[in-house]
Amino acid sequence: MVANGGAVDGIRLLSPDTIDLIFHEQSSGTHLVLGLPIRFGLGYALEVAARPYIPVGRVCFWGGWGGSIAINDLERNLRISYVMNKMSPGLGAGPGRSSPAGSRAVLRAVLRGLAPLETCSSTAYGAGVCR
Repeated sequence: MVANGGAVDGIRLLSPDTIDLIFHEQSSGTHLVLGLPIRFGLGYALEVAARPYIPVGRVCFWGGWGGSIAINDLERNLRISYVMNKMSPGLGAGPGRSSPAGSRAVLRAVLRGLAPLETCSSTAYGAGVCR
């Protein structure tokens, strides 16, 4: 719904102003539980350099223990969700943490599929995503 600008099947559930609030930074810094740098908008994490596998642009996301992730990409009208059948240890990727490769592999595959539409060298895909 967020990736569709707040509408589902032609029914508007979130106003454009509400969607804009998602991307208004509410906090930024090291997450006190995760120990990782993070930026938050309204209800979602926002792009941060420590997550090079998250596309840059008007993108919001959140993930969970073991590698699950949900990404809303408004510029590409794209929603990517990944939930694994077998959890791996760790929460996201970062120095000294387990790096759930499944979620990143799925994201890379989706973005490679979109690569003919937009070159992987563009900043829209972030560093290392389309390799």
